[in-house]
Amino acid sequence: MSQEKKRDTKDKEEKNDSLEESSFRRNDFTPLVKIDKKESAKSPAEVSHKKSILDEELTEIENDVLEIAKDILKLKRYDAEFEVESEAHIQKYPIIEKLYAKCIAKLSFKKGYSKADIFLAIRSLEEKNWIVTNERRTKLEILENEKLMKIYDFIGKNSGIHARDEKIEKELNLTRTPFLKHIMTLERFNLIRSKKIGKSLHYFLSEIPEDDKLDKLKVMFLNPLIPKILEEISKDNTISISKIGDNIDYYSGTVQYHVKKLKKLDLLKISKDKEGRKTHIINKSIIKKYKNIYKEPDFSKILLLCISLIFGLFNMRFFLSIII
Repeated sequence: MSQEKKRDTKDKEEKNDSLEESSFRRNDFTPLVKIDKKESAKSPAEVSHKKSILDEELTEIENDVLEIAKDILKLKRYDAEFEVESEAHIQKYPIIEKLYAKCIAKLSFKKGYSKADIFLAIRSLEEKNWIVTNERRTKLEILENEKLMKIYDFIGKNSGIHARDEKIEKELNLTRTPFLKHIMTLERFNLIRSKKIGKSLHYFLSEIPEDDKLDKLKVMFLNPLIPKILEEISKDNTISISKIGDNIDYYSGTVQYHVKKLKKLDLLKISKDKEGRKTHIINKSIIKKYKNIYKEPDFSKILLLCISLIFGLFNMRFFLSIII
């Protein structure tokens, strides 16, 4: 396999059905989970991050059903997988029939919920992935699992990462197999999403909207070489590929390969100036859109360079027009 960097003798460093109106459905929602003493010991950033996961608020009846589901799902004598489509459909699945019956017994008299309200709550919890029966757990239990939340936070800080990245073992102390097992759990509860880019699956938080171009760019930007190429172009948009390679100490063929990929994603465009010189134009609208979602890498410097380059060319043309 050829080395990218030049050698140097010197060392260098789903469904969207809305629930029917119910007298038990609240307009004023409160947090689903109270923050206990252990939670309060966490940093404000960690607490805020967990609260953001819980922003998908549940109604009072959904909250009550979820508490009962925590115990029912652990009953291993029942087949775990089900999909609620109608009340009649419930009878086909013993575990959901058990949950339905338990909710009616515990909640109908005590809180006055009707059977229809309870059915709609169960269906809603399943559709929103708060109940994932083949996991034998609810999303609430996942959010309270320290190891799974550590992985969730890791994905948030390393969007686009794949399972073979060295960071996983270094920062999480996990090998690839257990990492993938936990990833599957988080994905079933719709906390993260995976996307195949190239030959690998890459992982993102589900709260980050799926965008084919931005997802691919995020994966590209994990390579520190790409921002360096863009910075060189932002300093001089007429710079040649070989000159970029010399400036950042990489072979021109490697630079050309990545430039072609950036062109396919519309981040770079080729044009010619009035003197007929080839120029590389950075698509600032894509950079700004990317910057609104991801903090890394920081493209503020590149955007400023692009603006100053345009402003400088405008002033130069204006100056020359006066002289002529």
